[in-house]
Amino acid sequence: MSIKKKILMGLLSGALLLTGSQALANPSEMPAEMEAQEKSWQEKEAEHIGGWAKYLSEKYGVESAQVETALNNGVHIEDVKHAAVLAKLSGKSFSDVLAMKVDWAQVAEKLGVKREQVKEFYENERLEFFAKMANTDAKTFSSLLKEGYDPHDIMIAGRIANAASKNVKNVLEKRKINNTWGDVAKSFGVDLQKLMPPDHPKSRRHGHSKKR
Repeated sequence: MSIKKKILMGLLSGALLLTGSQALANPSEMPAEMEAQEKSWQEKEAEHIGGWAKYLSEKYGVESAQVETALNNGVHIEDVKHAAVLAKLSGKSFSDVLAMKVDWAQVAEKLGVKREQVKEFYENERLEFFAKMANTDAKTFSSLLKEGYDPHDIMIAGRIANAASKNVKNVLEKRKINNTWGDVAKSFGVDLQKLMPPDHPKSRRHGHSKKR
């Protein structure tokens, strides 16, 4: 199996939380266009090892040369990312942490990094990604989730709000049971289809913006 294919398989499978349970939301529960956008982004970044080395270096503060060496030596991308995250959380060097790898739960225990810390780290990372998709900040996105709004609807409302220079909460409140997001966008003078990913279904009708 090529290194590039290993990188894609590792990242698209989702990061596993040390003991084997998933730290992030189940990919099957992700809004389709968010999943497609993330997959497209990952595929572009995985065109060469140097691209991933640069990305992980900037994201987790590890040396890109060390990441590139690990990938060239056949270390799985999931192991590289786990090592980078644990190095960031523990203050240890990436190479030292990677060398400790037998079982990531054991490594985390030796480093004094708790399971809850890793879980929180990955949850925040995914939250930041969703917030970016919604053209808003993680705090606002999280607050709207707690109010019961669907992440997919927050993403659409965020894009409309950004295009119309409006508050995302005000846009969400415009979505009723008897209208569509296309109607909401039109009321703000924007074309919804121009704001959405290319693969977003034009005929899709979404339910009410707030979960019941």
